[in-house]
Amino acid sequence: MAWIFLVLAIAALVYIYIQNYMIDVSHYTLTVPKLGETMQGKKIVHLSDLHLNPKTNKSFIETILDTTEKQEPDYIFITGDLVQAGLDDFVDTPLRHFAEECAKIAPTYAVTGNHDIMSASFSDFKFILETAEVKLLLDEAVILPEQSFEGITLMGLAERQNQANLPQPILGPIGLTDEMVRRPKILLAHRPEYFVHYMLDKTKTPDLVLSGHTHAGQFRLPIIGGVFAPGQGLFPKYDYGLFNNEEEPSKRMIISRGLGNSSFPIRINNRPEIITITLN
Repeated sequence: MAWIFLVLAIAALVYIYIQNYMIDVSHYTLTVPKLGETMQGKKIVHLSDLHLNPKTNKSFIETILDTTEKQEPDYIFITGDLVQAGLDDFVDTPLRHFAEECAKIAPTYAVTGNHDIMSASFSDFKFILETAEVKLLLDEAVILPEQSFEGITLMGLAERQNQANLPQPILGPIGLTDEMVRRPKILLAHRPEYFVHYMLDKTKTPDLVLSGHTHAGQFRLPIIGGVFAPGQGLFPKYDYGLFNNEEEPSKRMIISRGLGNSSFPIRINNRPEIITITLN
């Protein structure tokens, strides 16, 4: 009987390893209305929720970087929780290395998540990203490609500690020029539970929202889906994958399952994910 328990224990360890370190690459091809020729066929890699800390497996980080590079992205977008909350500093984390290597692969843009603004010094976090040439969008928008006449507007929503007192409309703090308003828009926003709210400001309505935060529910049950997501509770509506806005189906959101873990260190039926999006 002992050998049966040993085999089961080994099988369980292998399963846990696969669920936490074997990266799944998800591919989407999306048609964006009025997308100019400059951005047609461009490839975006969407990364989220790495939760970097001093104990992060360094070889796993290299696997993430290698897998990202193999996608041959034109841009890398990161939707928050790059670091774990509660760190005293970032010295022993792979944050700088990861940011620098991403920027070498492709122009990289990021927004903050709840863990990012609750860890160490935020000025240090911002400085590391900026000196690594990762553009941190804090209630900001940029045009991609820069100085293009037919590109897209990329908006980044900053994370806020007080979720009970959010701006109304929620995208209000992001200032857009008339030129930015006219272009197709992509929004990077950590929290998917506000999907409907992202659609309320008609001058800033994103054609595509990229988000994270949910870890796909951490545990995933067949048919039912994710078990729990912060901000949504049990059996969240927005766990991971592609969602269409009910009133305007052409407005969509893609939620990443994320790459790391936060408080609970184990994923079940829920491998870490890198998302590749090709725009049409």
